[in-house]
Amino acid sequence: MTHRRTRVRALPVVVAVLAAVLLPACAPGDPAAAHGIATDPPAAASALPATTPKPTPAPTPLALRVAVRAFKEPNDYAHRNYCGAGATEVLLSAWMAATPDVETVARGIRLNPSTGATGADTAAGINALLHDVVTPQLGADRYRGEHITTLDGVVSRLRADLGSAQDMRRFGHTTPVMLQAMTKTLPGWRGWQATHMITVSSAQLGSGDPNVDTVTYAETPSTVAGYNGPDFQTITLSQLWVAMQAFIVDSPSDPVNVIS
Repeated sequence: MTHRRTRVRALPVVVAVLAAVLLPACAPGDPAAAHGIATDPPAAASALPATTPKPTPAPTPLALRVAVRAFKEPNDYAHRNYCGAGATEVLLSAWMAATPDVETVARGIRLNPSTGATGADTAAGINALLHDVVTPQLGADRYRGEHITTLDGVVSRLRADLGSAQDMRRFGHTTPVMLQAMTKTLPGWRGWQATHMITVSSAQLGSGDPNVDTVTYAETPSTVAGYNGPDFQTITLSQLWVAMQAFIVDSPSDPVNVIS
């Protein structure tokens, strides 16, 4: 199911209809029961706090980062819903000197060009694409899809993966984290609303204050898909959490919102 797309300000009817056809729906719904997804303690979507979250404890004094490469999805209508494949290309670049082409990645995560990819399918596809790199060292899959409904839960995954000493010893680098969000409040989207996947490559978590601490993530969509901005964006944890909460509320049928 393609998600709605709206603009912040009113537009002429013809332009609005055309924009609705072109804008992406990167990750449509997929039932949790079919995938055995790890979850935080259940929380009603309607009860999610709308206000700025309180500061998170246990600040991390140093920057947490992993080297990744930028990726840009093809700038055409056929690839308007490829953010799952684009974000996966960025994630894979931390692990591989040369990543598969975007169509191979899209098939690997079971991406539907008309609707996008689900979080559960993306997590499974990432593990399959990384099998030859990870399994000889780890003996198991590295990534799992989760449904996380607290900012502290998200921050704990960022700390654990971007600062993983075990991964550094095994693989020579730490681990990027993929997140699901809605685009409306993210920079570069000009108010367009669609489901979206991003890969976080670094975080500054030194203050413990979500209005100060930041994450840096890659933006892979093209202008046809609705994105107008640089390859990487840095925003506060508060800004990130607003966009992630919107995904939790607007896309309850796709429970996987963190792949770490």
